[in-house]
Amino acid sequence: MGQARRPGTVGSVRPFGRAFTLTPRPSPLRGRGVGGEGLLLLFPLLFLVIFFYAPLAHLLREGLTKDGIFSLEFIRRILTDDYFQHVILFTLWQAFLSTLASIALGLPLAYILTHYDFPLKRVIRALTIVPFVLPAITVALGFALLFGRNGYLNQFLMSLFGLSEPPLPIMYSLTGIVLAHAFYNAPIITRTVHAAWERLDPRYEESARALGASRFYVFKDVTLPMILPGLLSGAALVFIFCFLSFPIVLSVGGGRFSTIEVEVYTRVVTRLDPQFLNYKIGAALALIGLVLSLMMTYIYLRMQGSLARQAEHVRPRPTVPLFAGVRDFLRPTKLLLWLYMLFSLLVFVGPMLAIVADSLWEDTPTGGRWTLRWYSYIFTPDYEALLGDSPLRAILNSLSFGLGATAIAVPLGLIFAYVIARLRWGGRRLFDTLLMAPLATSSIVLAFALLRAFNAPPFRLVGTATAVIIAHAVIIFPFIVRALVPVLENLDMKIVEMARSLGASRWRALREIELPLVATGLIAGAVFAFALSLGEMSATLMLARPGLNTMPVAVYRFLSQHSLGAPSAMSVVMIVVSALAFVVLERLGERALKL
Repeated sequence: MGQARRPGTVGSVRPFGRAFTLTPRPSPLRGRGVGGEGLLLLFPLLFLVIFFYAPLAHLLREGLTKDGIFSLEFIRRILTDDYFQHVILFTLWQAFLSTLASIALGLPLAYILTHYDFPLKRVIRALTIVPFVLPAITVALGFALLFGRNGYLNQFLMSLFGLSEPPLPIMYSLTGIVLAHAFYNAPIITRTVHAAWERLDPRYEESARALGASRFYVFKDVTLPMILPGLLSGAALVFIFCFLSFPIVLSVGGGRFSTIEVEVYTRVVTRLDPQFLNYKIGAALALIGLVLSLMMTYIYLRMQGSLARQAEHVRPRPTVPLFAGVRDFLRPTKLLLWLYMLFSLLVFVGPMLAIVADSLWEDTPTGGRWTLRWYSYIFTPDYEALLGDSPLRAILNSLSFGLGATAIAVPLGLIFAYVIARLRWGGRRLFDTLLMAPLATSSIVLAFALLRAFNAPPFRLVGTATAVIIAHAVIIFPFIVRALVPVLENLDMKIVEMARSLGASRWRALREIELPLVATGLIAGAVFAFALSLGEMSATLMLARPGLNTMPVAVYRFLSQHSLGAPSAMSVVMIVVSALAFVVLERLGERALKL
């Protein structure tokens, strides 16, 4: 995904609207075997086996064999090499710092959404998902334009204070990587903590206050222990996404920093030095990264299980107006909130405004001027040597790949979600783990596995549109499952049973009752998946040949040019297309519900 799966929103939160209900009603089908309905699983399982598990197993076998014999030589070579040790430790360190930064940015917003009432609160709560679906390369470009040495912020501060050097060296540093990761993943912390906080019975905190405890001690001794499962669940998921991050580290780090994902990409794709093109080392490094990410995924699932066992609150939590007059505005607590909101606007809104401004600006010998030249450029069908095709073709490719991947992922995800939610047999936990495996596998490793598995007859898919669409479908379909499972679990099965008692077959009840009732969740999952596909760059960069570039890849290629106007205009188009996708597909969903 833009970054490896940005990544919010697996299991504990839904892509749009309110949080998932984490304590589902017992299913009347609990205890039943898979039966005939379980045959539906053959299709998604076959898809996963052919295009995920088998290629991944083939790749990992390469890292564990030498001359066809099992060997740990390549693993040992990596673990004993000083350079690779530094790469592994830096991957863990930057993920840890990025998680802390995400908590620092996301936790105060969760507090505001839980305790205060203000205009457009629902809109702002819904918009917290927007950073997660933005392409990582777009975020990297926005950070370069705003926080770079010649960025808007440094230029403003230099002009304001008469400085000769940029005061904020954020770009091409660890600080830049951490901030960019926080931009993406702070909303995950906000949504998981907000969901847990909203569930708490406020009487616990009110009782502590009545006994004389201060606000600080109430939070430390009462609130924090109760929301800790939600906080740890979100933090574990953020750590996974930051650990698997690729485009942010590659672009914001500026080549000065290398993580496991960047190193795998370098070993597989770079052909400047034959020493780099070592698939065995790349496969072994991918294996180490996969083991570490799966360990963290297991921790996340345990945290999520703790969160799911929390009791729901008895009554709604009271809220107070955020804007309550000038005197209230000057209170120390409110001043801290205003400072936080100003900093959040700088981090979240500033990069996007910088992209829009740069897409409308052209440098000239006399200074510069406002122009639409860059938009005219990317919409022309003229050949672009840097891309191997026209920028317009990149836009059309993104749309067609996104629609194709969504068309595959929606039915597969629906079948998995239905089986998980309805057939409560002993393999439920196993299927949850199977579904989490693609989320715990980076796009780089997935593309590497497909590259090695389907680069020879009879299935030579590498370099074709089919390979890109399949990779996108594997990446996005777990998000559809996570959007549908809570909806299906909370569906009142008495309606289905009444239809069955009136003579409807099981398949007719599914087609005419259950599916229409979950259509809203299905549309939400499809829109979210389509947006993620539009922003996916890592797998496309490895699998696509010239002529099959997408918008994120075009932005990455254009960044090598002297002017940033073209990648900025392409980034704005991506943002607009994603927004239109939400609107159009939701309208289609509303029409489907009326039929």
